[in-house]
Amino acid sequence: MNISRILLGLMLIIGAGGAVATGTSAFFSDTESSTGNVFTAGAIDLTIDNESYYNGVLNQATSWVATNLDETHKFFDFDDLKPDDFGEDTISIHVGSNNAWMCAAARITDDSDQSCTEPELSDDGTCSTPGLGQGELDSVLNFAFWADDGDNVYEPGQSATGTPETIFLGGPLSALASSTQKIALATPTGGAFGTNPVPGGSTGYIGKIWCAGTLTPTGLVQNGTNTGSPLTLGTGFTCDGTLVNNAAQTDQVQGDMQFYAVQARNNPNFSCTSYVPTWPTPTPTATPTSDV
Repeated sequence: MNISRILLGLMLIIGAGGAVATGTSAFFSDTESSTGNVFTAGAIDLTIDNESYYNGVLNQATSWVATNLDETHKFFDFDDLKPDDFGEDTISIHVGSNNAWMCAAARITDDSDQSCTEPELSDDGTCSTPGLGQGELDSVLNFAFWADDGDNVYEPGQSATGTPETIFLGGPLSALASSTQKIALATPTGGAFGTNPVPGGSTGYIGKIWCAGTLTPTGLVQNGTNTGSPLTLGTGFTCDGTLVNNAAQTDQVQGDMQFYAVQARNNPNFSCTSYVPTWPTPTPTATPTSDV
């Protein structure tokens, strides 16, 4: 037997076997894929609605559903005021999908005598020269703002929304004078809604009432719900125009209101002092708003 031929045959067999083994082997492996990665910015989209009552009757002219405000949306738009007239509104504030700090601002742009009637002259010796800054109506129009639970009624105490119903701003409109008054609604150091931001997707409520005369809070018993209205429950205030005299006849008061919301996340030190209202140029009208 030829030893060389035998060894050569074995080597060919081993080589062939090795080739087969190499062709059928596998390795451990894994693949992970992350697709469609997206950044989407959140939104602070402030919208406001208002439900208004004038002398105990729903007033459609100053009521609207949630929207962005413009010059057509007026919280106060009343002619021919008389002593004892009053109005109550509930402002509903929607901040969009993100938690937000919130402020408001108000200012008086026109406080004027529109004319001088004979009975007005008897109570207002300065009415001989009517014009801007000469009116007395702002001193007899008293108001109050409070954190409400949405039922348009002042009910002191813990409300259905968990926010105590407390008056956070009040007095005569003359206290605003011609300067801007800023109001903290929700800030880290406090406000009408407390020290927590307004939660995204929620609604905050502000009740407000005005009176041509003396406004006195009486308060109703907190019913723990946000259903009802001044039509069925009253307002929780009394309005007494006994002390209003003829000095306010034909006078006019005009003003602006503004609301501001800013993201709460990554903004732990927010303060309303950093909020600077931007106002349109006022255009006083010549329509009297009182006849008292």
